Amino acid sequence: MYPWKSVFPGLSEQSGTPALRFSTLLQMFRDRRFRHDCLARPCLGFLIALLLLSPSALSAQAVYAANQIPANGVQIECRISIEDPLAHLYAVEIDIRGIQADDLQLAMPAWAPGDRRIRDFARNVQNFQVRSRSGNRSLNWEKTDKQTWEILKRPDDDVIITYDVYSTGLTAEMADISGPATYMYVVGHKHVPVALRYEKPRPWDIHTGLERRGGAYRAPDYDVFIDAPAFVGEARVHEFTSEDVPYRLVFSDPTVEFNEEQLLTDIQDIVEATVQLFGSPPHKSYTFLFKIIPTAGSSGLEHLNSTRITVGRNDFASGLRYERFLFVVAHEFVHVWNGKRIRPSSESTFDYTREAPTRLLWLTEGLTSYYARLLLARTRILPIQAYQVQLAQEINRLQHAPGRFLMSLEEASWEAWAPSDNSDNNSISYYTKGEITGFLLDIEIRARTGSEKSLDDVMRYLMETYANQGVGVPEDGFLMALNTVVGSDFEQFYGSVIQSRTELDYTSYAAQAGFRVRADRQLPTLYMGIQFVEAEGGLARISRVIPDSPASAAGLDTGDILLAFADRRVTFSNFQGEFRRRKLGETIDLTITRGDRILVLEFTPSEIQEETWSIVDEPNATEEQMEIRNRWIGELN
Repeated sequence: MYPWKSVFPGLSEQSGTPALRFSTLLQMFRDRRFRHDCLARPCLGFLIALLLLSPSALSAQAVYAANQIPANGVQIECRISIEDPLAHLYAVEIDIRGIQADDLQLAMPAWAPGDRRIRDFARNVQNFQVRSRSGNRSLNWEKTDKQTWEILKRPDDDVIITYDVYSTGLTAEMADISGPATYMYVVGHKHVPVALRYEKPRPWDIHTGLERRGGAYRAPDYDVFIDAPAFVGEARVHEFTSEDVPYRLVFSDPTVEFNEEQLLTDIQDIVEATVQLFGSPPHKSYTFLFKIIPTAGSSGLEHLNSTRITVGRNDFASGLRYERFLFVVAHEFVHVWNGKRIRPSSESTFDYTREAPTRLLWLTEGLTSYYARLLLARTRILPIQAYQVQLAQEINRLQHAPGRFLMSLEEASWEAWAPSDNSDNNSISYYTKGEITGFLLDIEIRARTGSEKSLDDVMRYLMETYANQGVGVPEDGFLMALNTVVGSDFEQFYGSVIQSRTELDYTSYAAQAGFRVRADRQLPTLYMGIQFVEAEGGLARISRVIPDSPASAAGLDTGDILLAFADRRVTFSNFQGEFRRRKLGETIDLTITRGDRILVLEFTPSEIQEETWSIVDEPNATEEQMEIRNRWIGELN
C-alpha cells in the first residue's frame, strides 16, 4: 500500500470514495506548487500511471457507499437447485463462514427495489433448517418475526442454512428468478460479497446480469446480488456491442417471432441515445430479459445492469403495441442512471423490513418516462408529431383525474407505498404528472438560459454529485441542483408545479418552444358516469362511480352488476350500444345485482362535452422559440 499521506499531503484515507479521491488528486496536480513538490519526490511514475487510468477504473466503488465496509473474513456463498420444476420449489443453500458470534440472524426482504410494495416474501419459505459446517450438527433456531430467523451457534461455528422457496415463476419451461423473493441476507452483513452457484436441469442455460468468475456468479454485496434477476431455461438470445459494452437480449420463448433486424436496431438506438445523454455507461455489460406472455401489453422492472420486461407474444406485429414495448425498453434503460444510481436518500441504504417513502418518485419515475418518450423522438423511432400526440394523451389523462386537485406530485410520491382504496378519485400518477413536469421544466430551463442549459445538464449534475459517490439525493436535492446548474431561482416553479395541487399552466411554459397546448370540446354525448369491467358470464361489473355523476345520483355503487336497461338485457359487450339508444332526460329502470340482492334503480342520463387536449405547433412562433424547440428535440443530432 502506498503511503498516501506522505506522498500526497491533503489526500487522506478519509477523502471519500475512490472517485472523490481521484477528483481531489486531479485538482492537486493542477496546482503548480503541488506539481513542484511531487516532482521532487519518487512518486512521479505512480502519479502518471494514476492519471493515465480511466476514471471508471478509479471509480470502481460500490454502487452503494453504505456497503463500503471490509468483509473482515466473512464469506457467503449461495446455491440454488432446480430439481422438480413442476413442484414450483427452489432449494436454496447459504454457506456462511467467518462470523465470530454466538448467534446470527437471517432475514428475507419484505419488498423489492423499484417495486415499492410490501410483498412479505418470507411467506413462501418452507423447510428451513440449519447445521454447522464442522460436524454437520443441527443448530437451534427461532423465527422471531414475519421475516427473520435467529440461529444459536458457537462463536467458531460456520453454518449452512437450507430452505425451499415456492415460486410461480418456476415452470416446466423455465425458471424466472427474482432475487428478493428467493435469497435471504445475513442481518448486519449485507455489505459482504456474495457468490452464487446453480444446479439446474441439463438443457437449461443461465441468463443474468451477475458477473461469472471462477465457476460462480458474483456480486460485491447483497444489494447488488438480489438486484439481478435470472432466466434459467431455453431462450432466444441476441447480442450487440456499443462502445465496447456487450448487450444481451434474452427472450424467454425461443419460438417468438419478430423482425430481428428492426428490433435490434431500435434497441441499440435507444441504448446509444441514452448513453449520449447521461455519459459513459456504469455497467460492464447489460442484459434485457424479455418474458413473453400470451396477453398484450408491456411492463418492466429496472435493475442495476439488467431489466425484466414482459411483452405480449403478438405485440411485435402491432404498431401501437410495439411502440409501447419500445417505450418500456427506453424507460427501464434510462433507469440505469435515473432510479438506480440517481435515487432518493431513503434508498441510500436499503432497509428491507419496512417502507422507504420519499417525495422524489416523480423524479425517478416521472422524469424517466419523460426521457424515455423523448429519446424515442430524438432517435426518430417516434416521429415528432406522434410524440406530441402521446404527450398530449398524458396531459389528457391528468386533466381527467379528479385527484389532481387533492394531491400534489410530492404527495403522490410519498403515498406510493400505501395507496388509498379511493385512489381513482383522490390521487394522481407521479408517472403521468412527472412526465408532463419534465416537459415543462426542460422548456423553462432552455428559455431562461437561451438554450445553453437544459434538464439534461441537471440530470448529469445529479449523477456527478450524488450517484457517482454512491449516495442518494436528499429530499431538497433536486431543487438545489436545479438552481445550481441553471443559475436561476426555481423555487416558484417548484412550488406551483411539484408541491402544489393547482392546475398546471401548460400554455405559458410550452409557448416558449413554439407549442400551443389547447383543450377542444367534443360533441355532446350522453353521460352515465361509470367505469366497468367484464364479470363472470360476460356481464358488466361497475369498477368505478364518478362522483357527482348521474350514476352517483341514481345510487349505483362499485361492484354492482348491470342486468338490464328497462326491458333490454345488458352484457359487457352490448352495454355501450344499449346506453346510446337512450334519450337525454329519459328516466330508465336499471336492474342490477348487489351481493345477493336484485335492485331496480331509476336512472336519468345527462349530457357531457368532453375536453380533449392536444399539443400543436404555434404557426407564428418566433425564431427564439423555434431555436428552443429545435435544440430540444434535436439534442442528439
